[in-house]
Amino acid sequence: MLKFREAPKCESGSIAISTSPRTLIARRYVLQQKLGSGSFGTVYLVSDKKARQGEELKVLKEISIEGLNPNETVQANLEAQLLSKLDHPAIVKFYASFVEQDSFCIITEYCEGGDLDYKIQEYKEAGKTFTENQIIEWFIQLLLGVDYMHERRILHRDLKSKNIFLKNNLLKIGDFGVSRLLMGSCDLATTLTGTPHYMSPEALKHQGYDTKSDIWSLACILYEMCCMNHAFTGSTFLAIVLNIVGGATPTLPENHPRELNGIMQSMLNKSPSLRPSAIEILKIPYIDDKLQHLMHKYSEMTLEDKNLDCQKEAAHIINAMQKKIHLQTLRALSEVQKMTPRERMRLRKLQAADEEAGKLKKIVEEKYEENNKRMQELRSRNFQQQSIDVFHDLDEPASENLPENQPIPSLDLSELESSLEDTTLDLGYHEIPEDPLVAEVYYADAFDSCSEDSEEQEGETGSLGPEVEAQDEGSQPTSRTNHQDSDIEALAGCLESVLGCTSLD
Repeated sequence: MLKFREAPKCESGSIAISTSPRTLIARRYVLQQKLGSGSFGTVYLVSDKKARQGEELKVLKEISIEGLNPNETVQANLEAQLLSKLDHPAIVKFYASFVEQDSFCIITEYCEGGDLDYKIQEYKEAGKTFTENQIIEWFIQLLLGVDYMHERRILHRDLKSKNIFLKNNLLKIGDFGVSRLLMGSCDLATTLTGTPHYMSPEALKHQGYDTKSDIWSLACILYEMCCMNHAFTGSTFLAIVLNIVGGATPTLPENHPRELNGIMQSMLNKSPSLRPSAIEILKIPYIDDKLQHLMHKYSEMTLEDKNLDCQKEAAHIINAMQKKIHLQTLRALSEVQKMTPRERMRLRKLQAADEEAGKLKKIVEEKYEENNKRMQELRSRNFQQQSIDVFHDLDEPASENLPENQPIPSLDLSELESSLEDTTLDLGYHEIPEDPLVAEVYYADAFDSCSEDSEEQEGETGSLGPEVEAQDEGSQPTSRTNHQDSDIEALAGCLESVLGCTSLD
């Protein structure tokens, strides 16, 4: 006959934590309320005075050292060491551990949704059941957490619905009080602990067990989520044990997918070697298809969260700007109220003058723009006419082609000077008028066009600088950092890595 060891019950009020409701623990944790008692101690809700905003509430697990033997004290220390090494969105976060008087304390993440067993009982009493999508999503989250543990050769050894907690509708595995780190790949744990409803046949037979025992427990949790009842039941403790060891493998009702039923039955195989591992279950086509949908869902949720964060930040900036403007207005009003009536009158006149000057400046700028437009139109017309005449004159000598292999005659300077004199006479060359006003009018168009054209060319060349600089600045890649702050983003990363492994396989 197998003997089962009962977990020691911790006495209430073992330390000051249990008696004083506002006790300050480790100079930073304020006791809020008692949440319950576990296999190793009592659990409290505390508020962390040094935590960031929104993360103040945490869970303190008190383990009395006086009521434990040396082996159990080592197990409590082992729990803290294991939790400190685990960092996964599907596993309860570990923050700190310390000794307070005669108790060993562990600070972990607070999950406001309670445990999965409470959620199942709540739905069962209301006559409701979980949807298929909800069951699959939770099952995949548990698979990701279990695979993360098993990759690090860590056994939980007490997987059950009471040790799985909900936070923002995400499942998190907690209570590693009886877990153990496997030191070798073939090492088998032989300590008989855990809840009988979720224990594997090899554990009940005291034959030792490895990671496949956690797979059995996970299958029992899957059945419980689908049917709102334990996979193996019995009127007595012995009846439950006999049903697990030699009973038939349970099946899911017909309203659940056959693929999911087949996966659960393979996980409940009596032989541990024939059970699939967590990563093998994730690679099954039915689960892989669900992974794709979850990946898309989590990506959209993270984008929505980021948009909400941006909107909140923008709202904070707008509020700050409005406060600053309001303060400036109040200061101006206070300064005005301190003035004498004569100074106020002078201030009003100055303001009226400033407004009138602003209006006049605006009118002048509009007129200036209109004049510039007219001048540009006139210049463009004159330039087009001159260009047409010049090209017409140049076409005539261009049409006369010299024959090939004919030497170019040498230029005679005397003939060139005489030809220039003839051309100037033909163009109506005259001497500069002696009257300054007449000379200014005579040469105004030529000088203006030359100077303005050169200015326009300089403006065009100068305007290239900022554009080139802008292009250079735009060509530089902007660095982006991706912070996976939320559990949704972390789960999306886990799903992406699993899907990557699947495609490689």
